[in-house]
Amino acid sequence: MHNMHATEIEEFRLKLRGTKSVKRMLVSAGPPAAKERLLPLVAQLAEHKVEVFATPGTARYFGERGVPVTEARKIAEGGEPNIRTLLEGRMLDCVINILTGDIDYDESSDSRIIRSLAVTSEIPLFTDVEVSETQLNYLLRSLTVEGGGSGWNLRDVCLDRIRQAGGFANHHGHFDKAFLINQENLILSQSDMQKKWYLYRFLKENYTYDDLYLRMSMCVERLINQGCRYTRTLVDADSIVKTLPLEVALDVKAAYKDRIHIDIGTQPLEGVVDPKAREFFEKACERADFVGGLPSRDRPQPEKHLDIVMQIAKGLGKPLDVHVDQENNPDEDETELLALKTMEHGMEGRVFGVHCISLAAKSVETQDRVIKVMLDAGLQVICCPSAALSMKSLDRQAPLHNSIAPVPRLLERGVPVYLGIDNIADLFMPFVDADMWVECRLLMEACRFYDLDAIVEIATRRLPWA
Repeated sequence: MHNMHATEIEEFRLKLRGTKSVKRMLVSAGPPAAKERLLPLVAQLAEHKVEVFATPGTARYFGERGVPVTEARKIAEGGEPNIRTLLEGRMLDCVINILTGDIDYDESSDSRIIRSLAVTSEIPLFTDVEVSETQLNYLLRSLTVEGGGSGWNLRDVCLDRIRQAGGFANHHGHFDKAFLINQENLILSQSDMQKKWYLYRFLKENYTYDDLYLRMSMCVERLINQGCRYTRTLVDADSIVKTLPLEVALDVKAAYKDRIHIDIGTQPLEGVVDPKAREFFEKACERADFVGGLPSRDRPQPEKHLDIVMQIAKGLGKPLDVHVDQENNPDEDETELLALKTMEHGMEGRVFGVHCISLAAKSVETQDRVIKVMLDAGLQVICCPSAALSMKSLDRQAPLHNSIAPVPRLLERGVPVYLGIDNIADLFMPFVDADMWVECRLLMEACRFYDLDAIVEIATRRLPWA
């Protein structure tokens, strides 16, 4: 078979599913063994009104065994129906052309021309007997099975495959901030990200153990109800809340350990460059499962921020999740900076870039260059579709794109991508409700990426060391 892309094969199958058009095919079945294998399928297709044309030798073989086919004349002979006319006129839905092993005939006469004309005329061409059997069986099923059913419901198909793969895995959240939105403070969600960081100081002053436990448990219950068996969440640790959110999160983790695996990380929402802000963050990191980073919080010193959190993570032997390129801004370069710092600190394969949205705001040439650095660093990406799409619009010039990491390009180049929810019903994301299917759906739509195999892998992927 010539190198047919999966899209071409499905185009072929779509044509075959049409119920009103006459199906036509040309068969040159090659050696006797191939003719024998294809014979029963061709016979059944002929019974279903498929018009089968065959080269002289194949036509004789099928005819002698009672299969009605129309002999197509050799190209050099002229007369009709002629192989050239059928191919150049695009009168065929597919061509099966299997070599006989007779080099003088196959390579110097009709076989070479048949293949060339089929490709030129964009007619699906199958040159392997097993592939031909597969496609003829598909055609036969499409002609014998009635339409209808639930095959259109790709949501159910996707969710079923996710269940079979072990259930959803959520790789990013902020459960300590969840469910703090209400109708009165909803207007504050319109503020920019930096302002929200400031406003959360006042919300956090009212944190109590019971309040945090209830809200974190609500997040966990929602995930469990969707069949999620693994989740990660960051919790703040700073001079305002000290280590209270971590202590509560550890208790929630223990309470649910038989139902879901929870990994807890620390979020430096007050930054780490200031030693006072860093004090409780470092204490919390010692008891957490992973370390968090937020270099934009310490602008104009993002490099120093990364140096500090990487020193902490490496010293504790823990992985690191870092929020980077959150603004959908072509001027941001945090993803590349994170990759470079990862290699500088010897953290290859242990660092995750959360969001990486601004990478999509760059030219494909720049994306490819940065992705090469990411691969060298073993940098992995966590994509949170709802949060990505909610980024504030900026007055910047950039290639047309949606506000989300370039997931298809990352996957194509070999960068592992994970799925995350991010914030839940809070000032950052007031209407996000922890629905993992919604995040899958938004990822597919925003990236125009409908590869179910890849989506299932992203939605269920566990950590390499888990």
